[in-house]
Amino acid sequence: DAADGGPAGGSAAAAPGTPRRGGMEMLAAEAALLSCQQWYISPFVRALQTAAFAIGPLHRRDPSLRMRITPLANEIVQSSLSQDCQGKRGNVGFRITARALAKTVETLEEEDEDPASHRRATPAPERQAELAEVATTLCAMDLAEVGNVWWSDVGAFKKEHLRLEEMRARRLIAMALKTEADCVGVVAHSLLFQKIIQLFWPRDHAVQEELRAGMRNGAPETKDPKDDKIVNCGTLVLTWSYREIRPEVTAVSRAEAEIVNARFLFGGHMESALAAERRCTELPGEADDGAAAEVFEDISSFLGEDVHAGPLDRTP
Repeated sequence: DAADGGPAGGSAAAAPGTPRRGGMEMLAAEAALLSCQQWYISPFVRALQTAAFAIGPLHRRDPSLRMRITPLANEIVQSSLSQDCQGKRGNVGFRITARALAKTVETLEEEDEDPASHRRATPAPERQAELAEVATTLCAMDLAEVGNVWWSDVGAFKKEHLRLEEMRARRLIAMALKTEADCVGVVAHSLLFQKIIQLFWPRDHAVQEELRAGMRNGAPETKDPKDDKIVNCGTLVLTWSYREIRPEVTAVSRAEAEIVNARFLFGGHMESALAAERRCTELPGEADDGAAAEVFEDISSFLGEDVHAGPLDRTP
């Protein structure tokens, strides 16, 4: 096996007491997550629920953390059959928050009442604390961009609209890269991330191979990660190289920005690394109402660990 960061069939040496390259990059990715102060979140229920549970512990540690719900992070519409990209009538403004919270309560109740589950029912005080954190996190999210209808009529979608979806992804990245923070988080959907990765795939062949290795995360070579999807609940930390973006610029291309590094956290990987029977099949309404199928290491446990990132440590 290749050592961390080393070429296949070779090895990577490290000075005594010095983390290898792969280890340093992983520590940097962990530090980036812990220090992330700005988050952009899709308005769909599943993304809001994911954000509330995943970012909740970070928000508890630092209530000044900024979370902005934005339609730019909507799932990519591919055809008039993409019903999972259709918002619910009247689901605007605070109703987005209320609906996400109501759906979460329903899910927690079903989980405790499921006779097929072999897990013990969660004690009421624990459920109360869990729900309180989720509610606090949801209510702290900025609703300024979703006060009006934030989705388009999927039934009217035409092939030429694909360019508009691509432009939306470019606008999202422009907004993220113009943010002054060193790290920006996005909680959204697999096809959107797939589109972003394809649009900003690096030109350099060696960097491309490093990206592929990072996105496979030790899994056997299967589908090209560039054309694969991130598994549900995957946490992928991307490093970008980009030119300074002027305030008036609203969209960027690969001429201005490229992805130069990728690292999964919490044992994440691309979808093709899963056994065929465990791969995700998008169903109508899933982006809005579905539950995440894949659960990795709990972020609360991660936050409880002593993360040592040396000079890369930017944790509060």
